[in-house]
Amino acid sequence: MSGELISTNRGKIPQRAIRHIDELPYAVTYDIIENMVILGVDFDDSNVETIIATPASRRAKCIEVQVFEVTEAFVEHTTAANVSVGDGSDIDEFGVTNDIADGSAAQIFTSYDGTFGSADNDVIQPADQVTITCVAATGANAAGIARVAVTFLYFQ
Repeated sequence: MSGELISTNRGKIPQRAIRHIDELPYAVTYDIIENMVILGVDFDDSNVETIIATPASRRAKCIEVQVFEVTEAFVEHTTAANVSVGDGSDIDEFGVTNDIADGSAAQIFTSYDGTFGSADNDVIQPADQVTITCVAATGANAAGIARVAVTFLYFQ
């Protein structure tokens, strides 16, 4: 079964295709929140880790990281902030964003344009524990508070 069958029917899924819908890839976006006080991540505090579990029946690939609703402009002096996706023992096993640029503009990093790149492995195995780390900038007066969303593509 292909996604083409569904798209050629203008979004209407034919009854005969319903039994195959679980075979299609799907994307899930996780909103990373350090705490409910700032509703985002404070990149000048320390590294903020969030652990997610992938489905037991699907492999995954991280395809996008968005940094948005910046409430404190990013400033780096020694190293810039970034977002890494790893396996708990290797912080960037599955990828890392380019440096988050100074300023208060929203930013997007994708596997499609190369701004989110694979470090060691592109594909996350089923039933894995994945650690998303918002890596703090370092140096004097390093700063940055923003919301972070990470999107995974799940597939067979």
